[in-house]
Parts: sequence; C-alpha cells; structure tokens
Amino acid sequence: MLSAFTKPIELDEEDRAINIKLNSFGKPHMRAFHLSWISFLTAFTAWFAIPPLIPTLKKELKLTDDEIGNSNLTSVGATIGARLVVGPLCDRYGPKRVMAVLLFMGAITIGLTGFVSNGTGLIAIRFFIGILGLTYLVMPLLFNGFAMVAPVGIAWRVALVVPALLCIFVGLLDYYLGDDCPEGDWFQKKKAELEKMEAPIVDEKIDIERDLERTDGKLGGEVKLASKQEISKHVGDSSKKSNTIISALSVVLKDHTVIVLMLQYACSFGLELAVDNVIGNFFYVRFGMDQTTSGMLGSIFGLLNIVSRPSGGFFADRLNKVIGQGVQGRILAQQLMTLFEGVFLIAFSYSTGSLASAIAAMILFSFFVQATCGTTFSMAPFVNREHFGLLAGLIGAGGNLGGVIFNFVFKAYGVNYEAAFKTIGVVVVCVSLLTLVARVQGEMLWMLVVKPRK
Repeated sequence: MLSAFTKPIELDEEDRAINIKLNSFGKPHMRAFHLSWISFLTAFTAWFAIPPLIPTLKKELKLTDDEIGNSNLTSVGATIGARLVVGPLCDRYGPKRVMAVLLFMGAITIGLTGFVSNGTGLIAIRFFIGILGLTYLVMPLLFNGFAMVAPVGIAWRVALVVPALLCIFVGLLDYYLGDDCPEGDWFQKKKAELEKMEAPIVDEKIDIERDLERTDGKLGGEVKLASKQEISKHVGDSSKKSNTIISALSVVLKDHTVIVLMLQYACSFGLELAVDNVIGNFFYVRFGMDQTTSGMLGSIFGLLNIVSRPSGGFFADRLNKVIGQGVQGRILAQQLMTLFEGVFLIAFSYSTGSLASAIAAMILFSFFVQATCGTTFSMAPFVNREHFGLLAGLIGAGGNLGGVIFNFVFKAYGVNYEAAFKTIGVVVVCVSLLTLVARVQGEMLWMLVVKPRK
C-alpha cells in the first residue's frame, strides 16, 4: 500500500502510467488522475445538491410526492442520452474540454435553481442538472449555516450557489491545468495527425491532375474527366473517418459481455443514483429525524465511495494476480461483488427495526453496491480497447437507465422502503448470475474449473 506513495511512476510502451503516486501532482499522469477524481466529486456535488434539501423544498414550493418522484426520475433519466454522446466527444475532443464544458453547464443550471417556484420548474432544472451526474453531508450544513442569518426561503437558494461556484472553479482547473493524454492536448494531437496524413494525398492529387492536363491532347475528354472524378473520390474518402459512431456502436453492442456489464452497472451505479435520491428521506420518514440529521446519516452512503469504489478495483486486481490466468480473476471479482450486493440489499430490508441495525446494514450494502462499480470498470478496458470511450459511455448509460428503473421502483412503493429494497435485492442477485456468460478476451468464469492454473 505504501508503494502508492513512494514508488516512482512507471510507463508502458505508449507512455501511459501503470501505477499511481498519490502524493504527486506532476504532469501529465498524476495531475490528470487527481483532476479526474476532483471533477467526478464536483459533478456529484451539483448533481445531488437538491435531494437532501427536499423536505424544505417540499414545504416552500408546496410540492406533491408525485412531483418529487418525477424530479428524481428526471435527474437520472437526462443522463442516458448524454452518456452516449459524451463518450465519442471525449474520443474526438479530449476529456478535459468535455469535462470543463459539462461543469460550466452544471454551474449555470444549479445556480438557476434559486429561481424555481413550483414543481414543474424543479423537474425542468433537475433535467439539466442531471447531465452532470457528495452532497448529503455538505448541503444540509450549508443550509443550516445560511438559515441562521437569512429566512428559510432565501437560505436554500443561497446554499445552492456554492456547488455552482465549485463547478466553475474545477472546470477552469481541468481546462487550464489538465492533460488529456501523455502527449498533452488530445484534440491538437489528433488534428496534427490528420493534417499530416492528408497533406501527401492532396499533393499527390495536384501532381496527377497536372499530368492529366499535359496529356489532354492524347487522352479523350471522357477519360480525363473520369480520372479526375476518381482522384477526387479517392481524396474525399481518405479524409473521412473510417469509423462512424453508428458503425462503432454496432461493433461494440454485438458483444454480449457489453450488455452484461451495462446491466450490472445498472444494478450498481444505477441503484446508487436511486438510493442517493431517497436515503435521506428514508431516515427522515422512518425514524422521525430532522432534515440535517437525516441528511448527515444519508451522507454515509455517498461518502463510502471514497473507500468502496477503489476497494472493488483493488480486489479485482489482487484476485486476478492471485489466480494468475488472463482476466478470470476480474470476472470472478465481478461475480462476487454483485452477488454480495444483492444479498445485503435483501438483508437491509429486514434491518430497519432500529436505527443502529439500519445504519449497519446500509453500510454493508453500500460497500458492495459501490465496489461493484469498481470491479465493473476493472473489466471494461479488456472488453474492447479500440472503442473504449464508446464502451465506457454505454456502460455509464446502463447505469443511468438503472437509476431510472430503480427510481420508478421506489416511487411505486412510496414510503414502503423495505419492500422496495427487498425487490431490488432479488433483481440484483439474478443479474449477478449473468457474469457466468460473460466472455472477456476469450475467457469465461467456468474455465477456472476446467482449465489448470498456471
């Protein structure tokens, strides 16, 4: 573990880091690493700034339970289409530009939340905020702080300005201090490569057309015209991308393992999104707590990401190393984490009789929900390296689709949270079994039984 702080950065043949040095902020590798997690946390700060304040907003804006449920659905559903677009945009323009723009957009929309006056306005604003994607602890405390010096109707509006300013600040850090890849700016790198490829072809076209002009008297006009058209077609075709988004999408989706990962990410990250929307209200309703206390208890669920997500990835790395056979260790890690997630979700549904047991069960299922996110993306790079940006977007879209579905489940069950969690737990256990049919680099989980270990 100490090697994460002391071991120098090692690079592969493409100058990509194969280890991390957490106490370094050096360019390009560790700076990109730190800006990535800071940006991710900031995006969630804006995305989930509203749910912990729902009790106050419900009173101030006279919201119905149906409007609150619809706003939860909208905040997650908005990201499904955006996920599919953002992946290819990162492939084309580089992630730092895309991340900066998304944070700026999020800052504008979260800042406008203070002008909302009814349920329809809240649903609309959460749609745009949802394009962003740990605020259960921060937002209630900010609200309380502002409420000491301002009326409640003003305090919650001012509190929401804080994540907007944070988005702007981190977006500027991404754009001006970050790098897309070891060579620096991805967009400029791709642009230079394209210009280098096109220049010889254009020069060749000019030279051949000049030769055709000189032979005008010897060759027929039709032959000359046809030759020029063929050259123009050749040059035009060479300047186009050989891989469109649609063709790449068809290639990626032909692999059933991608569908498996999308479904399992729906049951991990998607479930996390849905729980983030309801966990504070669960403690508020079930145990009669005030908004600040219920929000702070709900924050445990989100804060565990700091440990749970990397633990999932770390477990997959270690298990794969122990097994020492391709990527089967990663597949096994995915199976175990997803299965335990479902089991502890069911256990949580039977543990709400007391506050202590509810918190303990929440910590357990939260760990496995988020660890599954880590194991999912420990597998993803090995599924399709060529179209990894699109693959990551698809898996992420699966997560958001899961968020919509599970928000529907919570909405359907209302305040009967125990039944909702039990139903979701059974679904997750069933989906975990899909790992048995996943194939990564020609390897499947059952091969561990029939093939000898190396």
